[in-house]
Amino acid sequence: MTQLTVVIDALPFGIMTMIYLAAGLLLAFVAFEIYLGWSFFRYASKRAEAQDFTPPANLPPQQLDWYKTVAVAKERLLLQAHEEWEMERDGLILKGLFFPSRPGVARPWGRRACAVVVHGWRDVRLSRAPDVQMYLDQGFSVFLPSLRGHAPSGGRRIDIGCQRRKDLFAWMEIIRERSDNPDFFVLDGLSMGAANALMASGDQELPRKLVAVIADCGYSSLVAQGKWMVRGMKPVIRYPALCFATTFFYLFMGYSRKDPTPLTQVARAKVPVMIIHGKEDLFVPASMAEELYQACGSPLKELWYVEGAKHALSFSVAGDLYRNRKMAFIDRALGASYKEG
Repeated sequence: MTQLTVVIDALPFGIMTMIYLAAGLLLAFVAFEIYLGWSFFRYASKRAEAQDFTPPANLPPQQLDWYKTVAVAKERLLLQAHEEWEMERDGLILKGLFFPSRPGVARPWGRRACAVVVHGWRDVRLSRAPDVQMYLDQGFSVFLPSLRGHAPSGGRRIDIGCQRRKDLFAWMEIIRERSDNPDFFVLDGLSMGAANALMASGDQELPRKLVAVIADCGYSSLVAQGKWMVRGMKPVIRYPALCFATTFFYLFMGYSRKDPTPLTQVARAKVPVMIIHGKEDLFVPASMAEELYQACGSPLKELWYVEGAKHALSFSVAGDLYRNRKMAFIDRALGASYKEG
């Protein structure tokens, strides 16, 4: 220590000033990157509170039209018979809405069917009201879960890495305990809900009654989506910040490098998988859909790009074709399932 002090004292004042300045700049850069990484983490995982359906100002026409469609569908949906359910998982109260099938509506293949319809990131369950109505019109019952970190369910953080996908299986088990328990399930997810559905597709504990997974605009992994979101930043800025953000996910969410991703899970899928993606999606790139489709291990799979659709707006753009393509795929999946059975 004494020798080091002697060396330092021997250095010219100008050199010492430059060393201290460089050290200060390095510390400032590291502090900035930590702050940026924390901002990324909070942006991705911060709890989503209840929302209304008032559209934000200056929305593009495509999104504004969809907001209006959802608002009308929501009001219509809540006039129909439904139940608020809750369950406890990991000390959290999770909630969902159950809509029983409508009397007098023909059932698919003459069997009791339930669609589990999963909302997207920072969204509310009733944002999928048009999809719920679509399934009800086809003779399904429908369950709408509120994912962890989304009101009215509990949880301080959003599980954007989709590591709590077994919450969906727990809900299905509750539905199966009803007197009108379904003969089969369909799992239909949008955006982060689609990523959850893809995670479930290759899970070893996948319920046997689940006959089809439909994933609209899902991402391939949390890391890949994070890289896409910050692609406009300089590499020297974005890479350290992403490293710190990943570290925060490890520390505060319990994630690890060994965690499965939608991409690795869909490779293990045996259940039929339909992947839908808007061709003009700039939030989750359309290229991820092709990557997921190519990786998918299911013997029955389908990829459909919706021309002109932005993120989570394929239903808005395609309309009746969207309904028909989904139902046609479910019909094929049911045919394959009962042929095997």
